[in-house]
Amino acid sequence: MFSSSEYNDTTLQKHQNITKERLRNFIHTGRWDSVNIHSALWKDEISSETSIKLQVYSPPDLTRPRFEDAIKNEFTPASVGQKFGPSWSTHWFKVCVCIPDSFIGRKVYFQFDPDCEALVYNENGTPIQGITGGSNARRVEHLLTDKASKNQVFNFYIETSCNGLFGVGDGLIGPPNPNRNFELKKASIGVKRQEAWNFLYDMTTIVDMAHHIGADTPRGIGALYTANQMANLFDPERPDESAKQARKLAAEFLSVKPGEGAHQITAIGNCHIDTAWLWPYDETKRKVARSFSSQIRLMEKYPEFKFAASQAQQFDWLKSTHNDLFNEIRKYVKSGQFIPIGGTWVEMDCNIPNGESLSRQFILGQRFFQEHFGVTSKLFWLPDTFGYAAQIPQIVKQSGGEYFFTQKLSWNNINKFPNTTFNWHGLDGSSILAHMAPANTYTGNAQVNEIVSSVKNHKDLSSHNSSMYLYGHGDGGGGPNEEMIESIRRMSNTDGLPKIEHRDPTEFYHSVKKSARSLPSWHGELYFELHRGTYTSQSNNKKANRKSEFLLRSVELLSVMAMASNNFSSEFSYPQSEIDRLWKLVCLNQFHDVIPGSSINEVYRDSDKMYDDIINSSYDMIRNALLNLIARDPKMCEFSPSKNTLVRTSNQKNKDFVLEFTSISDNLTPIGFSEGSGPRGEDKEWEYIAANEKIVVINECSWECSGVVIANGLSKANVHCGQLLKPRTTLFKNSSSDVACIEELPLVLVDAIPGMGSLVLSSDSIQSIDDLKSKSSVRREGDNFILENAYTKATFSKIGQLVSLVDHSSGREFIHEGQTGNNFVMYQDVPLFWDAWDVEIYYLEKPNPVLDVTVEIFDDGPLVSSLLIKAKISELSTLQQWVTLKATSSVVEFETEVEWRESHKMLKVEFSWAIKSDKASYETQYGYISRPNHKNTSWDIAKFEVCGHKFADLSEYGAGVTLLNDSKYGFSCIGNLMAISLLRAPKSPDEVCDMGFHSFRYGVYAHNSSFPDHNVVRKGYEFNNDLVGVVLENEIITKVDPSRKDRLEIENLFTLENADSVILDTVKYAEPQLESKVNWEVIKAEEGNTQKIARNFIVLRMYESLGGSTTIHFNTKLNIKAVYRSDMLENIKYEYEFNHQLGYYPIKCNAFEVITIMLELA
Repeated sequence: MFSSSEYNDTTLQKHQNITKERLRNFIHTGRWDSVNIHSALWKDEISSETSIKLQVYSPPDLTRPRFEDAIKNEFTPASVGQKFGPSWSTHWFKVCVCIPDSFIGRKVYFQFDPDCEALVYNENGTPIQGITGGSNARRVEHLLTDKASKNQVFNFYIETSCNGLFGVGDGLIGPPNPNRNFELKKASIGVKRQEAWNFLYDMTTIVDMAHHIGADTPRGIGALYTANQMANLFDPERPDESAKQARKLAAEFLSVKPGEGAHQITAIGNCHIDTAWLWPYDETKRKVARSFSSQIRLMEKYPEFKFAASQAQQFDWLKSTHNDLFNEIRKYVKSGQFIPIGGTWVEMDCNIPNGESLSRQFILGQRFFQEHFGVTSKLFWLPDTFGYAAQIPQIVKQSGGEYFFTQKLSWNNINKFPNTTFNWHGLDGSSILAHMAPANTYTGNAQVNEIVSSVKNHKDLSSHNSSMYLYGHGDGGGGPNEEMIESIRRMSNTDGLPKIEHRDPTEFYHSVKKSARSLPSWHGELYFELHRGTYTSQSNNKKANRKSEFLLRSVELLSVMAMASNNFSSEFSYPQSEIDRLWKLVCLNQFHDVIPGSSINEVYRDSDKMYDDIINSSYDMIRNALLNLIARDPKMCEFSPSKNTLVRTSNQKNKDFVLEFTSISDNLTPIGFSEGSGPRGEDKEWEYIAANEKIVVINECSWECSGVVIANGLSKANVHCGQLLKPRTTLFKNSSSDVACIEELPLVLVDAIPGMGSLVLSSDSIQSIDDLKSKSSVRREGDNFILENAYTKATFSKIGQLVSLVDHSSGREFIHEGQTGNNFVMYQDVPLFWDAWDVEIYYLEKPNPVLDVTVEIFDDGPLVSSLLIKAKISELSTLQQWVTLKATSSVVEFETEVEWRESHKMLKVEFSWAIKSDKASYETQYGYISRPNHKNTSWDIAKFEVCGHKFADLSEYGAGVTLLNDSKYGFSCIGNLMAISLLRAPKSPDEVCDMGFHSFRYGVYAHNSSFPDHNVVRKGYEFNNDLVGVVLENEIITKVDPSRKDRLEIENLFTLENADSVILDTVKYAEPQLESKVNWEVIKAEEGNTQKIARNFIVLRMYESLGGSTTIHFNTKLNIKAVYRSDMLENIKYEYEFNHQLGYYPIKCNAFEVITIMLELA
């Protein structure tokens, strides 16, 4: 006869899966709750109205009133079972809990499950703890007291938000459902049976070990045996005694220690709150308070617990909305439990933002952390971004950082990234230590399988036997809960698992750096083999970002020039605070789910308002700077009013959205004349005005430029008016376009405008148009249309295809016979799952050329000639573009409008070039990168869609062609076929993504040189940064140089010689000095110990763009004391010596190096 013990052993050996399933049912909630451990977790629970009184106030119109405003309103009775809505609505509960006699002397919890997110406040309005109801990430318990007293009463408030952790969509990424309701499922008080909870934590860990460390290992078999014995010992009718007895088995099993060679894991709590995604920014502000307050409660209970949070913007929001909670966090920062990390304003996208934007992310983020927490992050923290640009190592190093963390490349869907811990080398050779958590998650659940994966997936164990592990509910916030920390406690030092310790992540990197053997290296970008559609989705949002970046560059440069023109007197003040405010908005909207185009529609409504603010305020500051730069007495004249609003209009029927953009020139109407519309006529009055008009032309590039300038408001009679650009009828209904204008526009030819300088054109400063060596012309020859000037001849077919492109200087043809360019092609664009995120490789298999196209001659020179191309893309969508050629340029420009009404389609424009090369080059932040245009390996194939900025180039020895653009980022190049991805039409999470009207520009630049070529880089800047022409009255001009007969020069401020490949990208006033900075080391500062001290420096940021070293011959006309080298955070490193013999400051610049210099004003 068998004993029961023998029977159990037989079952374990022969039927392990049955036992494992039994144990799952025992620890998991579900149908067996009445007989498993969950039946014993609560000793007592009461939900009667005699103990709990609920009242509710529901604000109108989806408003989110703050605590102090909400509690002033009338509250009405509420009860469990009541439903609240709709989506995004807020409901404030007033709660009164009266402790019953049976709870006296006991630890009492309030349980509240609204089926959505919520935040508990005390009576004074301080956030206490976040609530997450109705989901797998449930957090519904709020501790009222450790020891209840007789007749004790608790009064508090709960703000509920009618959305889940992941918004209100159907499924994970479905568009928001505006009509969801949420049921109040629970409101009770209870007393826990703590021994049963501890039993559950023990049992869960041991059962997970049985499942995941191997049924063929002694430790795995032991875990299964122990868990089964514990289940046998537990008796739901004697829960206290039986749980205590079973826990002795658990303690015996878990007390077996791992060996000395066990893997070492650094665990860190994290909640990764997406700053916007499936919810709008305003909801994120509340998510931050909910998540951070919950983590503070855990820190009180678990002294070993450490929690890291990035994104200075979120802390700044918290400081504004809940300063008391913010100050509480500061205390835990000081104690080392709450760790501000990352050093950036948000966890930004690293594909779309330009170099200066990435630099500002660190400037804003590190300064905030230094000012408010006394720390500078050494660790760049970016777990969930869609690829990592090649210049990030240099930017991190120059911004106080040394280390980098991510895990996103574990999502690659073609190639597995080969490293876990490695030295990442950027374009310039800068290196940072990088680590990718081998558990392949940044939202771990603190479970055994993830801990085991930290070893199994580790690719560099030969170099070091350690890894980092992030756990806590994330994306929608939340963070770790008690169950997770209890699990970490049990797993942290037991045989069969790695050793786990809560530590500051920076300490992990310090230890790896100190002890690791030879680490592998990775050079260049970390290309993400997924989410390639984010280079294109939400096209207008990306355009607004590009425009904002260049406008703020203009604001800073022109403000410095205005300061210089006033000898840095008090007559003109640098608008530092407003510039900071706008940069924060730009950086906010570069969050890694906003600028990529993967958020819900509400987010883009918010970002449009911010871009409207950025653009309008930038134009205001530009006007003010120009008035002070140009006018003799700025107080005596103003710019006339001019429309400069970025607008998003909606049509409820078809949900159209339109962004309006205008250029600087459109916004600079004449100075000193009475208000009126231009161009003005030729009667006697205007002849007088024409004789007294002057044109100031401003060049914001750092090199000399010539070109054709739009002089808005210039009279036709003015000698400089070389041509009137014809009015263009826009596709945009009830709106306008930045490539079309209902009025004629005066064009002016200008020559040799100094870099970052200005010229005033006088009446005798130009020869007759008839004497120009270079004119632009257009003609028709048979079925072809030809645009031509002294540099280029471009021939188009009757359906708008570019069939020939000839460079006149060499006679070279850049298009093979039978091949074409400017081909619009529609592709079916249906990804596997991530709609707004992904274009998949198979989309290239279904091209559909657009052939319903007409062409006509439009402008006919002599300064600008153009063709008008109209294309019927489909039954729903149309396109028109003006193909222009200026007299002064070899660039053929394509100024394009599209009305887009598609579903799951992609529009590309393609060019086949007569170029043989196995790589194409694309501008990236502060440089360029080359990528293969063949399919030799799976790594090459994966790059079928790539990111570029202002240009993409295909070159062979001695010649090449560049595609320029003003707002596009998605490119492809296979062999000699180059393409720009223009528009997509995904339907989730924004069902109207990119529907409506679009305008954009791209250009073709054929060059008789191989890339790298500094002219290509400069063409990219010039294409995005036109010369600015301002019309003004003669008498108000200041700073005229009478020695120049043909031009009246306003001095240029900076000279860079021997620097063809160097781009002077940024000119700004220095950031105020933070007094508490101490060599940018991590320090702990007392609260309120930081002060801002103004510094009298001008900051220049420049970079070597082509990959070669040079020594810049730098000089300036400013009256300065010294020139210093600094990092990006404007910490001075050393002083440059002036070479008196040669008359300049020699500044050594290495390949792809970014240099920040500071000019101390005298």
